Amino acid sequence: MKLFATRCLPVVAFSLLLAACQTAQQETASPADELRSSFQQLDQTLAAGQLADAENQLKALEGRATADARFGQYQRQLADAWLKRSQVALQQGDLNGAATALSHARSLMPKAPALTRGLGSAIDKARQTDNETPLPEPAPQS
Repeated sequence: MKLFATRCLPVVAFSLLLAACQTAQQETASPADELRSSFQQLDQTLAAGQLADAENQLKALEGRATADARFGQYQRQLADAWLKRSQVALQQGDLNGAATALSHARSLMPKAPALTRGLGSAIDKARQTDNETPLPEPAPQS
């Protein structure tokens, strides 16, 4: 009987060890799933054009996913979306909207060359032109 017990003991110990390893693997997989769902929500928000909400979601992910390559990708994508919104606002003559959208883009990507010049100077020129344009004279009252 002792011989049977000494043969089974290593098999049981090995089985318990394998079970413990499998449990540990399942626990480490859940944070990746959490990030994946968070990035999917961020993607949906960006696709819907809700840039302010997407920026808030990205800031919430900042501490947990900064090392993740997807974080930088979504940061650039959001900055590009803000830049496009700024260009559209400038074309429509909304200087304040263009400046606000550009400042959002700059806060996301402060070192991006396209955000540090170009559109900013176009907004400044449009403001100068707007300030230099004389106001129409009021019509004479009779």
